[in-house]
Amino acid sequence: MTLKELQQKLATLGSEMRSLHDTVGEGAMTGEQRSKWNEMKTEYDQVRDQIKREEELRSLDQDFVDKNKDKINQGNPEQRSQDEQRSAAFDHFMRHGLGELSAEERQVLRAMNEESRANGAGQGDKGGYTVPTSFLARIIEAQKAYGGIASVAHLLTTDNGQAIDWATSDGTEEIGELLGENQETGEGDVEFGTGTLGAHKLSSKIIRVSNELLQDSGVDIEAFLARRIASRLERGKAFYLVKGTGAGNPVQPAGLEVSTVVGKVTANAAAVTWQEINGLIHSIDPAYRSAPQFRLAFNDNTLQLIEEMVDAQNRPLWLPGIDADRPATILKNRYVIDQAISSIGAGKKFMYAGDFDQFVVRQVRYMALKRLVEKYAEFDQTGFLAFTRFGCVLQDLAAIKALQGKPA
Repeated sequence: MTLKELQQKLATLGSEMRSLHDTVGEGAMTGEQRSKWNEMKTEYDQVRDQIKREEELRSLDQDFVDKNKDKINQGNPEQRSQDEQRSAAFDHFMRHGLGELSAEERQVLRAMNEESRANGAGQGDKGGYTVPTSFLARIIEAQKAYGGIASVAHLLTTDNGQAIDWATSDGTEEIGELLGENQETGEGDVEFGTGTLGAHKLSSKIIRVSNELLQDSGVDIEAFLARRIASRLERGKAFYLVKGTGAGNPVQPAGLEVSTVVGKVTANAAAVTWQEINGLIHSIDPAYRSAPQFRLAFNDNTLQLIEEMVDAQNRPLWLPGIDADRPATILKNRYVIDQAISSIGAGKKFMYAGDFDQFVVRQVRYMALKRLVEKYAEFDQTGFLAFTRFGCVLQDLAAIKALQGKPA
C-alpha cells in the first residue's frame, strides 16, 4: 500500500473506533463491543507503525535528493546561492579540516563568523565555526521529530544570549469592574514575580566519526551529523525543560517541575484513575482550557497505561486520531509525549495540564561546531562538538499544573 492509502486506512480505522465509542454513548460497553474495540485498536497500532516506517524511508529519499542537488551545483559555482556556497565550504571543513580549505572557502566561513560576532556569538579562530543556515535548518527539522513540550511551547528566537528579565504573574482572580456614568474607577494592582529567561549553553558531547566515513563522498556527512546533533541536543533540552532546577553550577533553567504547582494528588502512589486525570484538567481555569495550546503532557509509559484505561461505563479514555484536524485525545483533550517527564511514583509530578503557550522556550539563533582532529588521531577518527544556547520560563503560574503521585 502507498503512504496515502495507509494514511486513509488509519483515518478510516480511527473514524470507526470513534463511531463505536459514540454508539455506546453513556452506557457500558458489551463484551462484543469491547472485543471489536480491541481488534480495531490492534490494527490501528499496526498501520500507524507502518506509516512511521514509510515516512522514515521518504525522509531518507529526500536526503539523497538534496545531497545530489548540491553535487550538481558544485560544477557551476557562479550559479550557486550564498547559502549553497556556505554549505559547500562547511561540508569541506567538516570532511577535511581548516588546513585543506581554499582561500575562497576560508573567506566564506570567516564571513559567517563575522555575522555571528556582530551578535556576540562568533567563534572565530578558537577552533569552531558558526554553522550555515542550511545545516541549522536540518538540525531544527530533525528536532521537531522529538515533539514533546517544546513542540507546543511558545518559542522565542533571539540573535544573542543576553539574559532577559521576564515578568511572571497569576491573573486568574483579577476581574474588571462595572462603572456608572462619571464614576471613578478603582485600582487593581497586579502582583508580578520575576523570572530570568537566560541562555544556558548546551553541548552535544563529542561525536566521533571515522575518517573513512568522512572521506567517502557518497555519504551525506551534513545530514548524518545534523541527525546526531539534533538527537543529543533535543534530548538534553527536553530534560532541562522539565527537570531543570533553576540552580546548580552551571545554573540550570527553571523547568516545569519547579515552576508548576500541584493541581491534583493521586490516592495511590503507584496508580492513577480517570477521575484524578479529570481532576487535574478541572484544576485549570476554563479560560486556559479553551486555549489553542491546551494539552496534557506525560511520558510514553503513562500513555500506555491510559490507553488501557476505561471509565465507569467501560468506555476507553483514549480515542484515536482521524486526521491532523482531529488528533488522538484523552478525555477529549489533546496530549503530547515527553520522555523527560517522570513515570508514576510517590511524590512524582508525572502529568501536566495547561496552556503551554504560557511556557516560553528561548532559542539563541546561532550554533557553533568544533572539529577535533588530534584528540582521536590514534583511533583514526575525528571528533565533532556542537554548542547551542536556550532557556525557559513559565510566565503565567496558573496556566499549567501538575498531577502528583501520593507522597510516601
